[in-house]
Amino acid sequence: MNSALQDTNRDTPQDGCKSPGALSSRSVRSPNRQAHIQLANEQRQAMIENFDMEVEDKIRSMRAQHEADKMDLVLKADCDIAQLPKCVRDMSLVTFLRDYGGDVSAAVRGVLKIDDRGGESMVPLPETPLVIRARRKAATKPT
Repeated sequence: MNSALQDTNRDTPQDGCKSPGALSSRSVRSPNRQAHIQLANEQRQAMIENFDMEVEDKIRSMRAQHEADKMDLVLKADCDIAQLPKCVRDMSLVTFLRDYGGDVSAAVRGVLKIDDRGGESMVPLPETPLVIRARRKAATKPT
């Protein structure tokens, strides 16, 4: 028992206070450790706030790009529709798809009552981009 008392006295200075090395670092935190933890918490909070700001900025940027893309698509659709003949633009989409299968040339010929078997004497209608692509595709196919 005396040796245990002597071990305790060895760690205790003359004024009765225990030395800092005698206490476990887990039981009492030093001011430096508390400052370090506080700094780490502040850094984490700053990183979270920075991340939130970056995410908000990215969302704002993506929404702006989405609006620009949407306006561009609407403009392109309007331009494509404006290129259609007036008689096709005036017809309902249901009629255009059901009666003419979405073929602009067939719709124009149907509205103007032009017979495809009419021969060379009729004035040919202007070709639509779909017809032009089909003709080019057919010309490039090897026979």
